[in-house]
Amino acid sequence: MKQSSKTIWRIASFVEKQLSSLGSETNTGLPEAAWLNCLRLIRMRQQAQERGWFRAASKLKRELTAEILQLTQRLVTLQQELESATAEKPVPAIRIIYEDLLALEEEFGEYTIDLKAKSISVVTEPIVLEGVYLGAFEIRLDFADLNSDSPFQYQVFAQDPQPPITDDAVTHPHVQSDNVCEGDARVPIKRSLEQGRLLDFFVLVSRLLRTYNSESPYVALNDWHSAECSECADVVTSEEQTHCTSCENRLCRQCANCCADCSSSFCHDCVTRCEICRDDCCESCLKECGLCGSSCCSNCLDNEERCPICETQEDEETNEPDQESTSPETVSSAGTPL
Repeated sequence: MKQSSKTIWRIASFVEKQLSSLGSETNTGLPEAAWLNCLRLIRMRQQAQERGWFRAASKLKRELTAEILQLTQRLVTLQQELESATAEKPVPAIRIIYEDLLALEEEFGEYTIDLKAKSISVVTEPIVLEGVYLGAFEIRLDFADLNSDSPFQYQVFAQDPQPPITDDAVTHPHVQSDNVCEGDARVPIKRSLEQGRLLDFFVLVSRLLRTYNSESPYVALNDWHSAECSECADVVTSEEQTHCTSCENRLCRQCANCCADCSSSFCHDCVTRCEICRDDCCESCLKECGLCGSSCCSNCLDNEERCPICETQEDEETNEPDQESTSPETVSSAGTPL
């Protein structure tokens, strides 16, 4: 929604305070530990001289000289940091920050200012990189506490997440868990925040999201719709892959085992075989032979749920001639006239 002038001015004032705290971030504390160590070495050297331990005193002198040199270097470094903080981080006037915020509407359309959460956010147009649709992204700049080491923090949130098959945390080749891998844009983005150039910051991040660096993606665009086969580990596209009906593991067409009964795909661990014909079959399609208990597919069971082996044996037993009716004695008796 459109922001009121009062709201924009209030957030601009807060940004100015954040920048002022950023400019005074340098640790102005003196290197007290090094100073105290110098005092300790001086006392120890004096005691060694008083006791006539000249060799020990000479050694302590060398240590003291090295410690004083380090103390001097730290003081010089501190002086340079103070001068650099004053010279390189001028705080822009609230009016300049205010005008930058007004320009966000022209660049991105509507934008959001949340005074309670102390954040500013814009939403990009839907992004398509090399034919891969990634959707729109919200760029949210949060202002931390004034005493924080990093008063400015930002994240990028996918509005219509289109993650690759292999990693739900990746919503863009250079965005993982809502954090951006800035690459070469890191320094310009950091400077834009330190100098209060909010429009430049949002434009830089937006352009970064529209750029693809094939050398350092979390997931390459070529593999966005690809997945690794759980059996052979080959990476295959969505058109060339299927999944195990039981455990949902991704499979390439070559590694998928098709059930002879239901024709569903299964991985090696989730498929078994008919004990009669040895065809692949899933557990739910197998049935036991009513006589011997063998696990069989439907093609290997007759209407009475007998496997071919049991069916043959039973038929042979049924068709055997009756021993009593065909014995020689019976025939002779039957054939002798009374």
